[in-house]
Amino acid sequence: MHVDLIESIAWWRIGLTDGRRAVADAATDALVHGSESAAVAELAGIRDDENPFVVDALVARVVADLGLESAMSEDPELPAARRLCRATLTGETSERELTRWIHSYFHHESTSDLVNQLADLDDEFDLAEDGVQGTTADVRARVRAVATLIVDGA
Repeated sequence: MHVDLIESIAWWRIGLTDGRRAVADAATDALVHGSESAAVAELAGIRDDENPFVVDALVARVVADLGLESAMSEDPELPAARRLCRATLTGETSERELTRWIHSYFHHESTSDLVNQLADLDDEFDLAEDGVQGTTADVRARVRAVATLIVDGA
């Protein structure tokens, strides 16, 4: 059900890096996989310098056209976190970058226990890098395990 599009829209809505490109790429993928929405096609073709108000309007049309209102009713931070977890599991970003982003964005105060575990693992990365406790390889493995649970919807 358009998971990539939902996560990319969440990424856009909270103003994260390359959000415009993320929604355009996800819209393109939706078209490739059979979406026939004119709004999706228009979103797929936006320019990298498109006005944010235009992107917002297109995103709203896509959400309405595809009936994604209920999926988009949750806080956008959690789908954005899932998107970054997925990027970590596919090698697009590192485990350390994931935990740093989670920690800086959520601190230890997410409504998700798994997201809070990633914030805790950021602290453990610091300890491992300083040689105080554990190894970074162990922390990376634990980050991947938690990221997998988040992506799988646990």
